[in-house]
Amino acid sequence: MNEVNQADIELVTNAFKNYLADFLRTQNFNLDALKNFVEPAFIKAGYRNAPKVGERLNLLIIHDAAIGDFVLLTGAIREFRRLYPDAYITLMVNEGAMPLAEHCPYVDEIFENKQAYKADNFNELFYWNLSVARKLLTRRYHLCYAFVHRPNTPLLTYMSGAYIRMAHNADEVLDTFVLAYEPEKLKESFSSNFLLKSTLENLMTQTISMYRYGSHVVDAHFSFVDDILKAPVKNRELELWYTPRDKADARNFLQTAQKPIYAISAGGREKRKHFPPEKYAELMKMILAEDNVTFLILGGGKTDSDSAQIIRQSLGEEIFSRRVIDLTNKTTYRQSAALLTFCDMYIGNDTGIMHVAAAAKCPVLTPNCFPADLPSNRADYVKFFSPYHVPYVTVQPSHALDECAVNKPYVQYGCRASKPHCIEQISTQDLFHGYKIIKN
Repeated sequence: MNEVNQADIELVTNAFKNYLADFLRTQNFNLDALKNFVEPAFIKAGYRNAPKVGERLNLLIIHDAAIGDFVLLTGAIREFRRLYPDAYITLMVNEGAMPLAEHCPYVDEIFENKQAYKADNFNELFYWNLSVARKLLTRRYHLCYAFVHRPNTPLLTYMSGAYIRMAHNADEVLDTFVLAYEPEKLKESFSSNFLLKSTLENLMTQTISMYRYGSHVVDAHFSFVDDILKAPVKNRELELWYTPRDKADARNFLQTAQKPIYAISAGGREKRKHFPPEKYAELMKMILAEDNVTFLILGGGKTDSDSAQIIRQSLGEEIFSRRVIDLTNKTTYRQSAALLTFCDMYIGNDTGIMHVAAAAKCPVLTPNCFPADLPSNRADYVKFFSPYHVPYVTVQPSHALDECAVNKPYVQYGCRASKPHCIEQISTQDLFHGYKIIKN
């Protein structure tokens, strides 16, 4: 491994600090100034040297979103290893993705970035990025593939010192992931969108289209292979990385379960995506009236456990005790992933565990808060983030409620409430119809 001297790391980090001092003095975010401060240090420290013939490549993969989005990247990581069999591959992920990422068999090293993005404090963001970059600068990365959701990631990609830096183009990333930036909270003088667009356009060495090779985010991830490497993707499936112990634990949890097993998830981070647990209970009753199934409630956190209790009360103790296994707050994320491999269907909210279920090859039935008449720019958002390579039914409200449909056309994501809102228009009968479609 081509290790880096501490003096080289200090040379580069001091150059970044000098740029930050200049930024704080001028309050002018100027990328040419950034490069003028830092590029000479990168060159002197050897980060701008092309790999020599026969030299082992150092490859960096940066992913900056939560566990559901990370699952959608697993196939691309496998393809990178296939195409770079001898490379030293480093994977950087956010804290939320670590439970599954830490057992990835295709990388040599994993770094965890624990920062939550704060768009209104560039000074803090810059220093955090610099602390992360200190770890990355211990390698001289020849290549970096950045899977960008957050505006600070292109800047971090540049600060890593990678010789070649690749990402999707700025306009498409903004159209697709603008939800993560919360632009209404930003200072007018330094918007999140400006940071992402300017850094993606100027700090990457190459950008490519997200949509040229398909209409799903997984296709966008594979586009690095399709477009840049010009190599046919050998396997387009996703993977789940858990341990044999996780699988054994899952079997133990299901000792009393009678097939078929349907996973239920009524929680998730975004409350506007929460279908009322009372309606899930109604749906479960409708299914039990026709089919002899076991329901497995998954999830972690207060919202999930509260929803499980509402389902228990709505179903009644007699039905719940015979037909439901409540594992909320009783399993790790990897154990939940292993449990889903034993399930015959996922019924639940559009959240990370839904994508885990799809990767486990569970058919998916999910209510969605985004209205069916939502216009789209380049790709249909609901389809772009739909369950991948499994049978699924997504049930949407026909339109947004008035509060979310102000100044049509809608904001890109339709429902913009901070609580269950537009999704409550979906009826239990709508979902049951979707269930019949999947089952038949």
